Amino acid sequence: MTLAMNAQLISVEDDETGTALMLIGGVEIAAMSCLWYGSACVACPTLGELFNPTFSCLFDESDHADWASVFAGNPAQEMRLHRTGLWSYRALGRIVAIEGPEHAALADCGGCLIPLPVTLYDPCCIGVYVGFNIQRLSVSIA
Repeated sequence: MTLAMNAQLISVEDDETGTALMLIGGVEIAAMSCLWYGSACVACPTLGELFNPTFSCLFDESDHADWASVFAGNPAQEMRLHRTGLWSYRALGRIVAIEGPEHAALADCGGCLIPLPVTLYDPCCIGVYVGFNIQRLSVSIA
């Protein structure tokens, strides 16, 4: 199952790995730009254009994100990204998918589909609220 979302590109720095600023569900999200990666296959979006982003995350190893902390991390059952730095966020969301042989879980964090820092196998986890820290959010084209 592939889930899709639309983002509008607001600004992007000219160089690779600069900041890409996009609008998703009325919320501005800043991420490290990986929009030019693989650009031979898919054109990089232009300013104002809608595109289907894929997010990847660098998680802080010292954060000790484990199953218990992730599942206890969102008691208010929120769905949003709370910006804590240039590309860092507190991700609060609800699990919407567990995909592929890697059992990669995705959480809807207010319109942004964000991978979790833990591997999940049980489809009964879909619908559960989670919370975790992202050290660096990166965006590429789906």
